[in-house]
Amino acid sequence: MFCAISGEAPKQPVVSTKSGCIFERNLIEKYIADNGRDPTNNEEMTTDDLIEIKTTPETVKPRPPKFSSVPSILSALQDEWDSVMLESFTLKQQYQQVRQELSHALYQNDAATRVIARLKKERDAAREALANIQAHLGTSAPAAPAEPASAEAMDVDAGGLPEEVVEKMNKTSQELSGQRRNKKKPPVEFATVDSVKEYKQSLSIPSLHASRPAGITALDVNVTGNLILTGGNDKHIQIYDKVEEKVLVNLGGHTKKITAVKFRGQQAANDIFLSSSADKHVRVWIPDEKKTYKLGHNITAHQGEVVGIDVHPSRDYFVSAGTDSKWSFYDFENAKPIVETYSKDSDSSYTCISFHPDGLLLGVGTSNSVVQIWDAKSQTVAANFGDHTGQIKALAFSENGYILATASEDNLVKIWDLRKLANTKTFTLDENYKITKLAFDDYGQYLAVGGNDVRVFKAKDGSAITAFQDNTADITGLHWSPLAQGLMTSSLDRTVRYYSASN
Repeated sequence: MFCAISGEAPKQPVVSTKSGCIFERNLIEKYIADNGRDPTNNEEMTTDDLIEIKTTPETVKPRPPKFSSVPSILSALQDEWDSVMLESFTLKQQYQQVRQELSHALYQNDAATRVIARLKKERDAAREALANIQAHLGTSAPAAPAEPASAEAMDVDAGGLPEEVVEKMNKTSQELSGQRRNKKKPPVEFATVDSVKEYKQSLSIPSLHASRPAGITALDVNVTGNLILTGGNDKHIQIYDKVEEKVLVNLGGHTKKITAVKFRGQQAANDIFLSSSADKHVRVWIPDEKKTYKLGHNITAHQGEVVGIDVHPSRDYFVSAGTDSKWSFYDFENAKPIVETYSKDSDSSYTCISFHPDGLLLGVGTSNSVVQIWDAKSQTVAANFGDHTGQIKALAFSENGYILATASEDNLVKIWDLRKLANTKTFTLDENYKITKLAFDDYGQYLAVGGNDVRVFKAKDGSAITAFQDNTADITGLHWSPLAQGLMTSSLDRTVRYYSASN
């Protein structure tokens, strides 16, 4: 056995009750007198915590020096060696402690500098966001105090949209805002809460798409309500005609599952539509001479999975978002990106995307629990909503443009007032409930939540109205009929269902 300080066989071995280590008695007693702690684990210690080790037979000890000069010298050297070892041990401990303290101080200084810089940026962005959003919503923003120019201010590049595109977006926003002011209250034909409570499954379209791998992954309905557009895990896109009760189109071409589908929204018998896929492609499908569809454009602007697409209210432009933390803005004429915008947070990816009803703002969900509100004209972040936990799964704007609903992996649905940039209501769902889709009706009175089943809430106060549990797999699509007269759903069980008060 050896002393934990000197590394030599001890003449008078003792053991510490604090650490269980063996020491030379004179060395450890001197260390305790100087420091009052155990040298191995730094716990407080006294000489009462030392226990003498007795061995049978006793350890053979070195001969004590007597009258021989050589043993006397050796003994003196041994004592000096013990002293040097003790001092060296103490200095090593102090050196390590100083290194740790210096490291912590440098880390805290760096963190403080980063926090200060981030807060300055968020302050400037919040002021700009409030002004932008209130300007878009037609309300006046309070004047912000003037700030002197500073080298630390965040530089933002000018918007990359051509003037004609910006002019078209502004014109569309003004027209839609004027129309919205003329329909503040739902008409008498609008579905009441009592009628929504009576909704039953009135239509079921089973066995859409292939059974392996099974599942409808995306849903949309054209403006007439007769054509149902679906995408599936089987990499195919289908159009089902409710009147003829058959699949009119079954299109292939994507090499991985379909993540989103969207009609352009024009009043046409065969409307152009979009599809996106986990194969990193966005496809534009156009009618052909045989009254079916063919590939019009194949877009390869993304380096990661395309997770969402949406059409601008003008019906002239569309956007896509991907896991490469980029959203791209296109026109339908040539389907080439007009602008491509990357997130400044390299650790997050996009999960969903949706245009504001006026078309000037763009809502984007991220994998790091934040909902970003972008100014589409200048490609700058107007606001960040970060009260969720887990990646954002779905978001939806109300038709009046004032309300935003968001949902994530934390099983919560949050309602945000864009005029105040504040969370006004939170719906708490069942534990382990999996939210996949959100949808407001065309007057923003009801909010449909899709996940393990379908639930309908009053958008104003979050009170539950009804629930539909006919699906046998997760919900992947929601679509309200005009005036909330019905609700269409799609599911991974390969079935499209329609709920209404009439059969």
